[in-house]
Amino acid sequence: MKSHFVLFACCIPVKGASRSTICDLQRNSFELVPNVLHEILTEHTNKSIQEVFEVYDHEYNEEIKEYFDFLVDKNYGFYSNEPHNFPKLDLTWHNPLTITNALVDFDRHSTHDLSVIVTQLSSLYCSAIELRFFSSLTLEKLRQVIRLFDNTTFRSVQITVGYHPELTPESLFMIRQNNERVQEILVHSTPQIDEIVLKEKFKVAIYTSQKINTEACCGNISPHYFTSRVEFFTETQSFNSCLNRKISIDKRGYIKNCPSMSQAYGHIDDTTLASVAQSKDFQKVWHISKDQVSICQDCEFRYICTDCRAYLATPNDILSKPAKCSYNPYEANWEDSSREKNKAII
Repeated sequence: MKSHFVLFACCIPVKGASRSTICDLQRNSFELVPNVLHEILTEHTNKSIQEVFEVYDHEYNEEIKEYFDFLVDKNYGFYSNEPHNFPKLDLTWHNPLTITNALVDFDRHSTHDLSVIVTQLSSLYCSAIELRFFSSLTLEKLRQVIRLFDNTTFRSVQITVGYHPELTPESLFMIRQNNERVQEILVHSTPQIDEIVLKEKFKVAIYTSQKINTEACCGNISPHYFTSRVEFFTETQSFNSCLNRKISIDKRGYIKNCPSMSQAYGHIDDTTLASVAQSKDFQKVWHISKDQVSICQDCEFRYICTDCRAYLATPNDILSKPAKCSYNPYEANWEDSSREKNKAII
């Protein structure tokens, strides 16, 4: 029998208040495990299996062996006589760009010019953008919007748009085929039942009857949004998982960290995005990580979970948990979320 158990470098244990996770950063998945296994994998990582057995009562030896075999079966680790040949993954996060992603809102009364915004963001080498149209667009208008991203630095464009009869699955499929930057189109306020349209192994469109007519639609915390990938996991070690390197323009054209926040840093008509992005005051929320947030800091999902600093459980406390998170890490369950608060405080 080989002497040591070794976790794959991409499989990282994260301890919570009542249980732990092992996050697989290569396969974008995670496994729930008991805290005692986290202890074995982190506090006794350099010990041989026999030395681990000696730390605990002999009656638990078989159980510990079952833990290791379970991890091998899950392809999270392996047995080895040379554990020193398998160093841990460097969790340092670095990105040279000042702004990596943007969020821009529009309603039927909006007057800000998207072409100006796209030009300014492209000059900052921004690579991802989400556009939210709270009202409907015709197919031709949607095509005009997408054409604005030709010959820009953007690699990912996500669009939320109100229902229009012309926005059929076939028409959106053609848009996606001809515009690889478009990663997803969500059509809201549809008269039909919810539907996800899949074509050729990628997501073309999501149709939902939900009315998305205000910025208050965001901020939801759910396992649906968990991301267990290297880039996200390493970023969340020190930075905010939603707001870091993000810039937003609300439906009235004001520049913010998030459209749901009340603090504005100028209007797009008379303030450049570059000047706001360099502001230390604007960048403050970038550095609020989950390890600083009340309750989140005790959660086993904290490094794979999105965050929200706009809708807070305690509106005057910037370090309070997201109001729209119903997970209780102390009892390991998702509670009734009907009591969510919706007040933006900064």
